Amino acid sequence: MNSLLGNITEIITEGSLSLVKVKVQNNILTSIVIDTPETADYLKIGNSIKLLFKETEVILAKNSTGIISLQNKIDCIVDSFEKGTLLCKIKLRFGSCNIASVITRTAFDQLDIKENDEITAMIKTNEISLSHD
Repeated sequence: MNSLLGNITEIITEGSLSLVKVKVQNNILTSIVIDTPETADYLKIGNSIKLLFKETEVILAKNSTGIISLQNKIDCIVDSFEKGTLLCKIKLRFGSCNIASVITRTAFDQLDIKENDEITAMIKTNEISLSHD
């Protein structure tokens, strides 16, 4: 499980859903939760929060210039990888943080991933969970 620490910068609520924007280093990442500031004490601007997401939910792009609906885009550097027959695990450096992605071997080969490559990691808004202490 990937875990990043950030601070809530904005909360947009409609009904019982909230779109929560979190600043992690110099990036704004978003999560949608079934909570509102009225129903959950942790939803306050400025609060420290953990963003959690599975390695299998991290989509990778290399040299991407197209417009895409994914809002959570993180520019990373490939630290290392483990190649299997079916799946590959890629360890990425995002500033002072580390995240991992698991993709198919076919996708890994198509992207021609090498150590120190610049790569964009993307996570759908609904795949990021928030955790507070």
